[in-house]
Order: sequence, then C-alpha cells, then structure tokens
Amino acid sequence: MRVPFTDAELEQLLARPVRQLLTAADRRAFAGSRVLITGGGGSVGSELARQLAACRPAELTLVDHSELALFEIVRELAECAPQVAVVPVLADVCRARLMRRTLRAAEPAVVFHAAAYKHVAMVERDACAAVSGNVIGTVNVVRASRDAGARVVLVSSDKAAAPRSVMGATKRLAEFATLAEAGPGFRPIVVRFGNILGSSGSLLAVLRDRVRRGLPLHISDLQATRYVMTAGEAVSLMMKADVLARRAETYWLDMGEPVGIGDLTERLLALESAAGFARVPIEIVGLGPGEKRCEELTTQGLRMCPTAHRRIWVARQRASDQAAVGRTVERLRRLVTRGEAEATLDLLAAAVPDFEASDEAWASARRQSAATRRVPLRRSA
Repeated sequence: MRVPFTDAELEQLLARPVRQLLTAADRRAFAGSRVLITGGGGSVGSELARQLAACRPAELTLVDHSELALFEIVRELAECAPQVAVVPVLADVCRARLMRRTLRAAEPAVVFHAAAYKHVAMVERDACAAVSGNVIGTVNVVRASRDAGARVVLVSSDKAAAPRSVMGATKRLAEFATLAEAGPGFRPIVVRFGNILGSSGSLLAVLRDRVRRGLPLHISDLQATRYVMTAGEAVSLMMKADVLARRAETYWLDMGEPVGIGDLTERLLALESAAGFARVPIEIVGLGPGEKRCEELTTQGLRMCPTAHRRIWVARQRASDQAAVGRTVERLRRLVTRGEAEATLDLLAAAVPDFEASDEAWASARRQSAATRRVPLRRSA
C-alpha cells in the first residue's frame, strides 16, 4: 500500500521549504468559475482539484478513465469542500465525440488537461498507446474546449525537451498540436515542469515501498539529476500561469536547481531510518531505454522571457506550421486506429525534432505491427 509523503517529509527530501505560492487574488480569479480537469484522479489532477475547490468555483468537473481514482478524489472533496459542486465524468480523452459532449455539458471557463501517460518505461513499449493518449487525446480535449469557448492549460513535462523517450516525444508533439489550435478568441497555453516529488508511481514512492519491505533499492545512476517540486507547488504555478497568460505560449515553471538522484536516495534512507525502518542496500541498474542522465527544461531554440511572477517564464519560439501539425495528427490518428505501431513511431520521430527512438522502442513497435498484420483489427460496431 502506498504511504504518501507529508509536507514535512517532502521538505526534508527537497532540502528546502515547500513554497506556498497562491495569493488571495489568484484564488479570486477562479471563484465562481466553472472549471474542468482531465486526469482529475491522478497525482497532478487531484491536487489541482483540491486547490481549485478551495477557490470556491461554481462547478468543478473531473474527468478520468480510472473509476477508482475518480471515486477517491470525489469522496475526498465531498468531505473537505462540501460547498463545491463536483461533477465526476468517467471518460477516456481518446474518444473525440465523448469529449465534445462532456465539454458542451460542463461549459467550463477553463480546462486543465492533465490526463496523460507519464511512465517512460511503460510508454517506451507501446507507441500507439502513447500517441493515442498523449497526442490524440490532447487534440480531442483542446478542440472540444475551443468549441465550448473555454481556455486550455496543457500540463507538459521536461521530458519534452530534447526528447529521448517515446513519452517525451509525444508530450512535445502534444505541445505543438495545442499551440497550433490557437486562433481568434482561443488562447491555449502549455506549462512545462519536471518531476512531482512522491507522486503515484514516482521514483521516491517506489523506493519507499521497497525500503519498507526490506528490498534493495534499484537506482539507474546515482549521478543522474532531475528537476523536482511538490504537486502543490506545480499546481499553484500552473494556476498562476493561467491567470498571467495573454496569448498562446509555453510557460516554464522554475523548479530551482536539479537534484541528484544519489542525494534524494540518501535523504529518503535517512527519513525512513528515523521512522524505524532498516537501511537497505543500493543496486545500480543503469539507465533504461529512453531515460536521460540529466533532464532539461528548455532546448529547441526556446527564448526564455520573464513574466510578472519571478518563478514563471515564458518560452518564446517560432510558430509551428499549423497545417503541417494538423496533417501529422490526422495521419497518426489513422495509424493508431489500424494498430500500425512501427509506422506510428516512424511518423512521431519525423514530426519531433531531436527525437531518436530507442532500439527497444523500435523492436516493440515491430512486434506489435507484426501481430497486427497476423490478426487485423476490426472496426467496432
């Protein structure tokens, strides 16, 4: 069973205070508004739901394809924010028509799109699933939001910078596709940040579980570095970016200096030792397919410009070819529908600068494509 980290434990792991960033004025910007969150039961989405509920919105719609995750956050909000009207929607963002119906019914002023596949190792094995969830799903939500008259905030990742993984490449293409939908009266934005400390399935959550079961810690590289912040910090900066934004742009959330994986591991071991759990050995297993030794937040010719908030920067870049991005997305939609994993990965690599898929990703895509040829996918009734 996952044991969540307390604020005090997170500060010990970060070796700095957890910053409280939202002001009363920030909260008033969302008071009385209708807000929708995709991935509302996930680590980022559920924290968004908590902080937005505290702003007293007129209605908070939470979309998630996980029944359990949605049930748990709705139950929590019913206890801590009973005055807020919470509408749960059990739905998959990959279904375009369902997203259009959901957005029409919710009539939100703003949509926070947090639904995504995020685990590098899992996504590396399935290009079709990654493109479907992270690219096609994003386009479905962005277009449905535009048609419903809502502004959109896409939650992105530092893995989109000079991507080395399928996950990072799909998030980068999702950024392109989101900004390509901008037009008169429609202002989608992208927010990019790094790792959420202690989130579901994250490195520290896995390491804590292994310590408490007396198992050795599997570490890829003690010298590797990652940008880290708490879910609360990330969410408050996302909300601030939405308030600050005036046009379709990419916002970079300042996470401070990157933290060494070795340092994080030692802090966790010290924390667990103080809680009465014996130290366990560390085993170095090496970087996995698609993993970077050091993460980046900005590359690809982004020009960083300050905003009114000292920890939020806007990344100015040359506009994408909207028509070309649109054609790529529609081609990917057809390939994914047919289960053509190898062609999907090939087109993803062509569409995202600097992305070179790993040997493992290509091997997995070839196996899936061969299986599709043996057992052709049939259209559902």
